[in-house]
Amino acid sequence: MSWSQERIDTILELVEKAEGKFISQGPLIRLGEGRKVAFVGDTHGAFKVSQFALDNFWDDCDNIVFLGDYVDRDPHGLENLEVLLSRFLEGDKLVLLRGNHESPATNEYYGFKEEVEEKLGDHYPNFVSMFSNMPYAAVVNGYLCVHGGIARGLSKLEQVEGLKRPDPVPDDQLAFEMLWNDPREELEDFVPNVRGEGTYFYGKNVTLSFLKDNSLNGIVRGHEVADGFRFEMDGKVITVFSSLYHRMRAGVLLMDGEFQRIYFKGE
Repeated sequence: MSWSQERIDTILELVEKAEGKFISQGPLIRLGEGRKVAFVGDTHGAFKVSQFALDNFWDDCDNIVFLGDYVDRDPHGLENLEVLLSRFLEGDKLVLLRGNHESPATNEYYGFKEEVEEKLGDHYPNFVSMFSNMPYAAVVNGYLCVHGGIARGLSKLEQVEGLKRPDPVPDDQLAFEMLWNDPREELEDFVPNVRGEGTYFYGKNVTLSFLKDNSLNGIVRGHEVADGFRFEMDGKVITVFSSLYHRMRAGVLLMDGEFQRIYFKGE
């Protein structure tokens, strides 16, 4: 069902303003140390989970970091973006990172492009433009926050700061792998991933080496289905998953000195 013209105008204005803010943030956001942070993984249209995180952690946390994948799979990607972009534009507390589903490479197959055309009409390119300018990563309390993880050829965080934007797919291999790669603690190096051409698993040795070389404590990421959370590589790589589509518990990870697992309470 199509939206009213007023609502269409509102979401398009949010998208335009958010894109400008994403551009100003750069590809890598450095948030600093000693911060109380909530991390939200893939939501895939679960706007109630997004609202739950905003309602419960906005006042108490210094930052709320969403790790990407706001659209596709579920038919409420626009509603999810509406909730998130509205709050994103209020200040600097909310961080929205890019996921592999913020791309035409997935939107044409997993539903978001069709959703936009059904509800808004011919405005899908507005979203492609916004997605292509989203930041790829953030660093907070010594943790790299990223949708997928580290990539072949990524040795220093400064390389992330130099990634080109806009890049809709993205075509840059470093950026592509950061959105698509997965950790596997039983491996040592990079190994081709079952997700498809150009994607890789990153093993324990290359991960620990990257963390040491960049003076990082660990990685917080999304991208893989989990029952809320998965801790691996001696707790240095943490997956947060917040989607309801996969019929598991949606998790929100709270970092306040230590990590606390919190699960979405709602329908």
